[in-house]
Amino acid sequence: MATKTHHQSDFMFCEICGTMLSFDSRKYIRCPLCNFKKKAIAIAGKEIKYTVSEENKTVSELPFPFHDSKLEESWACHLSKFLEKEQDQWQDYNVRCPKCSNKGVYYHTQQTRSADEGQTMFYNCPNCGYNFTDNT
Repeated sequence: MATKTHHQSDFMFCEICGTMLSFDSRKYIRCPLCNFKKKAIAIAGKEIKYTVSEENKTVSELPFPFHDSKLEESWACHLSKFLEKEQDQWQDYNVRCPKCSNKGVYYHTQQTRSADEGQTMFYNCPNCGYNFTDNT
């Protein structure tokens, strides 16, 4: 069987929210964030090839802009658990808040994508409370 090359946003990432899929069983792969599920046979014989450049870095507003209320609730729950961590566990970082221009936001990193990609940095502005991310 010939292998096919796919872009990073394809088969190993959730078609709904973009989170990396995990094997639920030998038959299914599932999204741990929104519970999207598809048959594991859909990824059989495929390989991943990545090219990462500076242009791939993005900053987006939190929470993720879902249009499905159940997914929005799931993301909001994930975000609120994350933000419940004590602020003193976060580190001060010399970045400007895109909303109020305050310099010195708190950040926390988390591996939200595949292991060969960078971490996601979650920022929180102590001045206005604005939350944003950066995929590094």
